[in-house]
Amino acid sequence: MDNRGLPAGRLGLALSGGGFRASFFHIGTLARMAEMGMLRHVEIISTVSGGSIVGAAYYILLKQLLENKADSDITDQDYVELVQRLETHFLTSVQKNLRLRTFANLWKNIRMFSSRYSRSDAIGELYDFYIYRELLGADGPIMMTDLLIHPDGDADFHPLDKERGNCVRRCKVPILVLNATSLNAGHNWVFTATSMGEVPPRNLNFRDLDKKDRYRRVRYDQITTRLPNFPLGKAVAASAGVPGLFPPMAVSDLYSDRTVQLVDGGVYDNQGISGLLDPDHVCTDLVISDASGQSDAIDQPRTDTLGVLSQASAIMMGRVREEEVNCIEQSMQGHVAYFHLKRGLFAHDIEYNKQGVSKEPGRYMRDGIVSCSQAYGVDPEIQNAISEIRTDLDSFSRLEAGTLAADAWLMSAAELEKLPQAYRAQVCVETDWSFRRWIPAMQQGDSTVLTHLKVGKNRFLKPYRLMKTAGLAVSAGLLLRSLPVLLILILYVAGLIAGGVWLWHNEAFMSLRLSDFAPQLASALAWLAAYGLLEQFSRGTARWVRMIRQLFRLPVWLLGFALRNIILPFLLFLPIYTYVHTVDPYFVRRVGEIQD
Repeated sequence: MDNRGLPAGRLGLALSGGGFRASFFHIGTLARMAEMGMLRHVEIISTVSGGSIVGAAYYILLKQLLENKADSDITDQDYVELVQRLETHFLTSVQKNLRLRTFANLWKNIRMFSSRYSRSDAIGELYDFYIYRELLGADGPIMMTDLLIHPDGDADFHPLDKERGNCVRRCKVPILVLNATSLNAGHNWVFTATSMGEVPPRNLNFRDLDKKDRYRRVRYDQITTRLPNFPLGKAVAASAGVPGLFPPMAVSDLYSDRTVQLVDGGVYDNQGISGLLDPDHVCTDLVISDASGQSDAIDQPRTDTLGVLSQASAIMMGRVREEEVNCIEQSMQGHVAYFHLKRGLFAHDIEYNKQGVSKEPGRYMRDGIVSCSQAYGVDPEIQNAISEIRTDLDSFSRLEAGTLAADAWLMSAAELEKLPQAYRAQVCVETDWSFRRWIPAMQQGDSTVLTHLKVGKNRFLKPYRLMKTAGLAVSAGLLLRSLPVLLILILYVAGLIAGGVWLWHNEAFMSLRLSDFAPQLASALAWLAAYGLLEQFSRGTARWVRMIRQLFRLPVWLLGFALRNIILPFLLFLPIYTYVHTVDPYFVRRVGEIQD
């Protein structure tokens, strides 16, 4: 403690990746920290992917609190009420099914077939519209600079100022760090309210090991080659842009002759730890809330190319996570609070000579490990099911969201108490969080809750997988609401069949042979030869050949344009839009609910 009674260290909070599963888990972490009076001491919030989605929402609410209330008047109850508002608003926003809504807008579907707009842009706009804009009360897109916090109306305030920054405040103004990964150099790329760019090497050893160029961080007010800002929604989309599911987010016209391509921050560091060790603001005490995916042993691994590549990537990411966390915990004992979705679960020994699998914990996992049921009261089957909930961006039911938040709230208490006492209030704020309603069922291993959680690991057809437990009336209602989507799909299939039958009975089409295309092939070869000769012997002449060829190809081009930019986007839009407005709301309200 310093002479003002403030902690002498710097507390950092890392919110891992893991889709909306991670987001709801982190809400439980924030809830526990609010009760214990710890949120007021956080100076750095480093977020990745799903952690960035919820972390940005929390930061907007925190901005309002710190700007609208004097430092001396803010209480722990204010932080509790802030997280309660976050809990309610975030679930409502997520239940709009943002994943499917990226295809539920016809105009955006059409734009996605151009090179200047992608699904990453679309999901970024959805984050902004459904999650952030309402919290900030904004009429248009929120920019990163809009997140700047000016306590007491001080426009020049900076948290790291050594005279009038966080060093003199009871309630710290944290720096929000949204982590992405640069495909260009493979480095950690960060967005803050003041700047963006790659993080400098942490020490001289990193400078020697890594010889790749670094894209220097730049303040938004220093940018002259492009718009001097960056939308919050796009920054979050870059941080949560899972490779393969979302295309890279481009940052153009910032560096000479280079376009930065950004993907999910989890590719570099899925726990967000690196953001707390930034040379510009190294933290002395860390809270690491980890809801990332952890793969299990596989009895019969896939041996096809994609299966091997997928498992190899999972092995590598798992190894990085284990080494990074182990290094931090061993080197900073007493200054790290780390908890994850599989804490308190046991692994088993697979005996040789086909002796089978023992149901008891393996000898390497037994000593020094306390089961989750003993440590924080959650049934092991429930805990395992929670850890396997999908890492997706679709609608989550109250049960899924509530059990994730309750899980983090339960397991984080003992870990947070490992940190110096100076970060904790002497008296905790007892709060009746809405997610606490699920705790008795989690402790008792309730079979209905377990069924819902096991279904929650599936990305598709969740409403229909729950029909056995939903009851006859709810199931009938689900089938009724599914009829419009089913009818559209039937029409699509019928159209394909009708088209195939028509072609089959079309004598002109069925009589076509490869030899029938010989004149066209000869013509194409002649055009190519003419093109090559003209370009070789008379530079520039070939452009006339191209113009004439394009003129003849215009009808084919128009047909392809209409198919790609109008027909396909419409066919994609129609069933998804119908599902989002019929089946999905019913899943949220009825099928995915357990009635009290």
